[in-house]
Amino acid sequence: MTRLLLIALLCAPLCAQVKVGDDAPDFSPRNWINPPAFNSFDELAGDVILLKAWGLNCTGSMSQLEATNKLAATPGLHVVSFYAQTHKLEQIEAIVKTHNIKYPIALDETPWLAGYAAPELPKVWIIGTDGLIKFAGTGSYEDVLKTELAKVQYPGLGKQSVAKGLEPAAKLFVAGKFKEAYDAAEKMFDETDDEAVEDDADWIMKRIDGRMNTLSVRAATSEVLKEYMLAMRCWEELARYKGLDDAEEAPARLKKLQESADVKKEIAARRSLLVLMCDLDVEFQVLDDSEPATVKTFREKCLKAYQEFAAANKGTGAADRADELVKAFRQLLGIPEEPAKQEPPKKD
Repeated sequence: MTRLLLIALLCAPLCAQVKVGDDAPDFSPRNWINPPAFNSFDELAGDVILLKAWGLNCTGSMSQLEATNKLAATPGLHVVSFYAQTHKLEQIEAIVKTHNIKYPIALDETPWLAGYAAPELPKVWIIGTDGLIKFAGTGSYEDVLKTELAKVQYPGLGKQSVAKGLEPAAKLFVAGKFKEAYDAAEKMFDETDDEAVEDDADWIMKRIDGRMNTLSVRAATSEVLKEYMLAMRCWEELARYKGLDDAEEAPARLKKLQESADVKKEIAARRSLLVLMCDLDVEFQVLDDSEPATVKTFREKCLKAYQEFAAANKGTGAADRADELVKAFRQLLGIPEEPAKQEPPKKD
């Protein structure tokens, strides 16, 4: 879905292609399948990230789906992928369902804009525990991945060693027993005079508090923005911190969203918009874009399609997103923005 979206975004400039040794650049897709609860790679510091570009017309990509699923279950490893070909959304979703893919899949141009170029598929980047690119290519990456994963002693903790006596708390954290981990770290902090123990106990407690706060704020913000799939993903993750005060409301907030008719309507509208964007992008791939008149006609079609979508879905976040695309295509076509409608003066 790169070409059409780039046109809609007025051909944003590309970043330099990332290479081994570089800091791993972040990207923030607006369109996901299986949206992640994290918002940036910084939140995964201390763990390993495997970023993969793939497509269903690539034999290598398809043959590796099962292996990638297994890798995604590895402690200390976060698999993130982006779809690098152009197909209808239904085709991509069918592959996701058939192969039971649970890891996040970005569906827009942001990874490409960030410098993750993938002229050949499947392409992999391995981001190490220090946030640097350790591998970038289409060849065998198993040895590099094994070396990096060996550095991860406490997945998710962002710290590879802890002071003596805090190992049980760190292991509880890794096991997802966050309340028990917090209590154990707090007990050690209160009972010790050892500065190193205090520092690491404080690290564990702050790691838990910080993660809960991040998830809570992101979930609440996503609700305001009507990004309900992300909100539910964050509340679901926060619910894993059961027993801690900041996680207390998570199950109820998640249940409320899951049962809301308005939420279901918004999710359906957003999917419909993504279907439309994918369909137009597929159509654009066979267009003769060397003919200015042909491109102009196609842009006019896109403009009309997004205008109609916005009108049909008025009041939804999806309509707001469609309005953004309307503005982008109006600009591409050289059409002046419509003046804002003036509210009639109120009578005294």
